[in-house]
Amino acid sequence: MRADSLSCLSCILRRFPRGGCIALLSLILVVIGGCKTEQDAEDPYILGTPPDDAYLGVEYAYNFGAFDSDDILDYSLTNAPSWLALEDTSNKARQGVIMRGVPGLTGGSRGRDDLGTTENITLVGNDGRAAGTQPFDIEVQENVLSLAIDDFIEGEAFEAPEERDNRCEAPEIGEIGRQTYEVNEYDDDGAVVKTVQRTSDTYPVLVRVLLDQPSVTRVEVAFELDSSFNPQRCDEDIDPPHQRCENGAANDNEAIIGKDIVGLGTQSEPTLPVPSYLQYQPDDDGFLSKGVITLEPGITECYIRLEVIEDTEAEPLETLNIRLTEVRSGLAGLGSSNSGVRELLRIADNEPTVRLETLAGGTRDALNVGAVREYVALISGERAGAYSVKLGEDDESDVILGEEFLVEVRNADGDWVEGDLLTFAEGIEEMRFRIRIPDDYTNGQLENDRFILLGLDERYQSGRENFAASADADKLRVNINELTSSLEVGNSTSFIPTDTAFGHNGRLFIAGYRVDDGDRPWVRIVTQKGEVTQQPLSEAAIAQGGEPVIGFVERNFKEGDDDVTRYEFVVSFGSEQAPDGAPGGNGVDVHTLLYFFDTAQNPDSYVPVWSIVTGTPGDDIPRWTGIDEDGGYVVNAGESNGQWPNETAAGGVDSFLQRIDTTVDGNSVVPVVAWTRQVGSAGHDESVVGGSTSTSSPLLIGDSSGAVRGQSQLGGKDAFFFLASSADSTINVRQRGTAGNENLSDGIYGTNNVWLVGQSTGNYSVESGDGNRSLKRRQINSQAGFALSYTALGDVTRAFTFNDTDDTSTESLRAVRTYDRDILVAGSTNGNFSESEGNSQIHPILARISLEENSDDGTDSSREWRAQLSLDGAEGEIERLENYRDDEITALVKIVSGTSETWEVRLFTGEGLPLH
Repeated sequence: MRADSLSCLSCILRRFPRGGCIALLSLILVVIGGCKTEQDAEDPYILGTPPDDAYLGVEYAYNFGAFDSDDILDYSLTNAPSWLALEDTSNKARQGVIMRGVPGLTGGSRGRDDLGTTENITLVGNDGRAAGTQPFDIEVQENVLSLAIDDFIEGEAFEAPEERDNRCEAPEIGEIGRQTYEVNEYDDDGAVVKTVQRTSDTYPVLVRVLLDQPSVTRVEVAFELDSSFNPQRCDEDIDPPHQRCENGAANDNEAIIGKDIVGLGTQSEPTLPVPSYLQYQPDDDGFLSKGVITLEPGITECYIRLEVIEDTEAEPLETLNIRLTEVRSGLAGLGSSNSGVRELLRIADNEPTVRLETLAGGTRDALNVGAVREYVALISGERAGAYSVKLGEDDESDVILGEEFLVEVRNADGDWVEGDLLTFAEGIEEMRFRIRIPDDYTNGQLENDRFILLGLDERYQSGRENFAASADADKLRVNINELTSSLEVGNSTSFIPTDTAFGHNGRLFIAGYRVDDGDRPWVRIVTQKGEVTQQPLSEAAIAQGGEPVIGFVERNFKEGDDDVTRYEFVVSFGSEQAPDGAPGGNGVDVHTLLYFFDTAQNPDSYVPVWSIVTGTPGDDIPRWTGIDEDGGYVVNAGESNGQWPNETAAGGVDSFLQRIDTTVDGNSVVPVVAWTRQVGSAGHDESVVGGSTSTSSPLLIGDSSGAVRGQSQLGGKDAFFFLASSADSTINVRQRGTAGNENLSDGIYGTNNVWLVGQSTGNYSVESGDGNRSLKRRQINSQAGFALSYTALGDVTRAFTFNDTDDTSTESLRAVRTYDRDILVAGSTNGNFSESEGNSQIHPILARISLEENSDDGTDSSREWRAQLSLDGAEGEIERLENYRDDEITALVKIVSGTSETWEVRLFTGEGLPLH
């Protein structure tokens, strides 16, 4: 067969696994007929394709097959590298031949000169009349050494690896070693006062040394530990030796060889014998931190044993490198480019840790100027002897310890004294301390409250023995409150508040109307210090039941190449008058006014952007308003007994959801109604309690005693909600509830759920079955509050009931807000909602519910609590709730005393403690 015929056959044979060619001989004979058929069927041909890859120091071998029906073949290699040869076939001719060699060793021991690719190597099989050939290429590569490492933990040894033929026998790691080293001791300023010698236990760990392919020769490679620690590198304006050098910012996270980790401890060999394949050598400081490891022929995994030193210093995660630096014997590559191997070692600390908490177990609190409160430090982890912590403000704290707030600890006599050092005697797991805000504290001209972020003074503790580390938990955050008494913001003879929203810099916006100004709408703005400004909004008087609602937004957007932050608020109210106060003559219409914060004013103030009046021939009342954070459009949610353009009235009072865009008209901006959607039920009234722009499209929340837009009516009164995105988008109403009455009073979108609050004579729960959840209601004896949550698609997720202990009093909920991953609800009770035995007056109530999925009766009291306010003989309820930065709860409290009504702003901590 000619070479071109063999080429055709070779193409076919390459499609099959190289070990299966001979077994496919009969098939190949058939295939030959598809190549050049004019050749003698008895001409020779070669079977098999050798591997493309070879490795320095690793045997390369391949057994070719061949076929010739009536002749014995002779074989030869052409264009072969010097290291590759055929086995001696003299007087041993047969149908096939073995090709063998060791790159770098056979054929002259050329070493790395054998690296590279040899192309068109050809095996020739000759029967004296014709020849069969098989061309192929071989690339010789480095036999690469690498390292595999797991993280280390002080005080923990590794488990021995499984035994395998290709592995070294693992070193002894079942015992502990010992290491002697020196440590510096410091005064309070960090100066070195003396150097002492320490001997500590060490725990063995392993670094795996991997060779890609089994070598035919012994491979010896040098290794060493390498750290960037430099005791001469100091913090600014510090000279060595000093704590701020060894443990300064420049040496953060740098492990110290001989003190944190070593190859072989100074007294370790009796308990941790060194295997024959490991040799340790001293570094420049005398520590055994480098050496040589030997991999015998055929071994591809071996082990460098290191020892992690168990000290008593609290340390962050420390790092250093281990490097393979030189192949002392054998053929192996230090990485693919033979330039070296380096891997990062990470050492985690195991010192006891301390976390700071409130007495209720939380990490957030608020404290009045001039007040003091106890907190707790909790230590955890194994320890022997006493451990200390030094308290200090975090870098992100707004205020400085010792200047704007004080920490107090108990002295030996049990008296509270100023100090920041806590010492946990052995067996003691909890220590109390206090935070005090001085009477003369002031926030200056800043509007937002400042806060304490208290943790451990890790810079002081670093490098000092028997100090505990900071737990992996939130720092203790304490908001400093300057509004130390309740603030009256309205009364029945002047300003009546109706809605609230938090604005920028902690300003509380209170919308309402003034009865001493003809029931015209006003807004009052209260700072965190209690300073109140106010401004009128319109000459139109509000209609009965058309009380103002307010929304605020902070919008961030691009204006050309500039990043712009814009603060806006919107107020909507119902009025029978025109904006100038003249009669409207078209029932109650919706008045919507948009304002923005104008820094060009002197002083800075909110100025009008636009106003618009919208409505139907009937009465239209807004119940919620807001501004979209991204698009800047305004959304109104409300009630109407008329018919909006292009919409259908269902009968009675329907709900409506409206979007108003801000557009440019010449040099002005004007409002344009983008769409209004109307949804109701035949012959029944809908009540709207809330809305949102935080969902994918504007959201409306309400309740109804009818079947809303064809939905199933579940009970006497059901909740419903829906989204609308355009004038003609499909509206899918989610009508939800039970066979009872779910009377809503507020609703929001928060924590990725729609939250509905109200009151009913039922106890609510969520049951799961067959992968579905369903809302269940059990009849109770008295009215209780409830909070139900649903996804935007209408799937129930949580249910909570707020009842008095004896199930005899009346609880009503008026407001709901999110707070630090949880939910707040508020309203009133006329009984014992929380520790008010024998009460028969109407008291404000406030509660927090944890949304942790695994929360139960064991939930810490910082996130699961109830509060009931006594009003010194008066009665009242919380009408609105706001969340100030997850630092304080702000409540609008209505107080009724005889015939007078007043409204006050009252503040609470996140744990329900009153700040007034």
